[in-house]
Amino acid sequence: DCFFMYKRLLLAIIITSFIGPFAGSGLSVAIPAIGREFVITAEMLSYVVFAFLLGSAMFVLPIGRVADIYGRRKIYTIGLWLFAGTFLLAGIAPNIESLVAMRFLQGAVMSMIFGPGMALLVSTVKKEEQGKAIGYSAAATYSGLSMGPVICGFLCELLGWRSIFFLTGAVVCLSIYLIRGVQEEWYGGRNEALDLKGSLCFLLAAPMILLGLSEFSESGYGVWLLLAGILGVMAFGYIEYKSSSPCLDVKAFKSNKAFIMSNLVAMLHYSGTFAISFLLSVYLQVICGLSASYAGGIILLQPVMMAVLSPMAGSLSDRVHPGKVAAFGMALTCSGLFGLSLLDMDSSPLRVGVNLLWIGIGFAFFSSPNNNAIMRSIEAKYYGTASSLLATMRLFGQSISMAMVTMLLAANGVSSMLGEDNIQLMSTIQMCFRLFAFFSIMGIGMCLVRNKNKIGRE
Repeated sequence: DCFFMYKRLLLAIIITSFIGPFAGSGLSVAIPAIGREFVITAEMLSYVVFAFLLGSAMFVLPIGRVADIYGRRKIYTIGLWLFAGTFLLAGIAPNIESLVAMRFLQGAVMSMIFGPGMALLVSTVKKEEQGKAIGYSAAATYSGLSMGPVICGFLCELLGWRSIFFLTGAVVCLSIYLIRGVQEEWYGGRNEALDLKGSLCFLLAAPMILLGLSEFSESGYGVWLLLAGILGVMAFGYIEYKSSSPCLDVKAFKSNKAFIMSNLVAMLHYSGTFAISFLLSVYLQVICGLSASYAGGIILLQPVMMAVLSPMAGSLSDRVHPGKVAAFGMALTCSGLFGLSLLDMDSSPLRVGVNLLWIGIGFAFFSSPNNNAIMRSIEAKYYGTASSLLATMRLFGQSISMAMVTMLLAANGVSSMLGEDNIQLMSTIQMCFRLFAFFSIMGIGMCLVRNKNKIGRE
């Protein structure tokens, strides 16, 4: 019975790991269709993606602590119910404002899945097999990323972009059914108090940083929002250091250089890679004139490689220093981003595909090993906190990625309807990829520093 219960839990986590990225990558292919229906600018379209990330980044760390106190399985299950409901509601959004608002709510409830998810996953396997388990979860994630553009591209053409939300909500119900059969509960701080002061500080600081980045070049208050957010994060760190029951146990992690550096490297990597599908969806459909399904077929090359190689990379990181494997992966990603920065108005789809294949290989050899490095550098009682912090770093990185795109679109005057100024749009896309390659170079440097420290069992 225990074995069967764990299988249900793992299958529920894998399905959720699949369907979230499936919807995200699929929605990127539908971006132009959403723009045509609501008649909005490229800048406003970016908020369809950005709002989801904003909601997730705000809540994932506090929710992770809530899950430690009240039960990770319980919070995960509630998150599944809310996630399914918000996706079904997004499918009937009457205007762009309500769609963006619903995307924000989806991000907020998805934090109830991001936070406890990896903690539940690694709690069911031996420590020496964590890399393999994380690799299979990553394979499910990247399978969703790879299938999303193709399936959602056809859905968009045949049934409209709203069908993507309806399908996602329906599939999440399968995870709800599976996890209902799991009775065991996991805690990280049962009956402890929730740090309301620290949680509120983080909830205020996170959106100020991300909105400040997105508004940096467009309005004067963007700079002030960014500065206020940075001060808020510093205040959050001080509150957590003094708290007897913190959301983030700063005292436990301050001397763990491997843990800190691995999280920062994860943020840099996602900062440089998340907006790839958004930018290439616009590039392939608007500048190259390809259909949504054709563009989706090209974009899926990256996550296909990630899905195929992630289990192998995760297993490799159980035998080889995971930090070294992650550094190798980030170097490959960097070279692929530089290749995308050289695209122009006449570049062939084949050239785009080759660079995406290369980035996919690099991403696979970075993600699972880096996650393994994080989980191996801490004690089991901190799995929940580490899972939430890793999700926070990923979401902040993804949010920074989209914020940079939004900022550069505004700074370069790409505020007219898609297709009216392709030359300026092309220049902005090139600039974005150059910036992302620079993020990766910074990450490689941090990997080299991190790898001087021991990670778990050597």
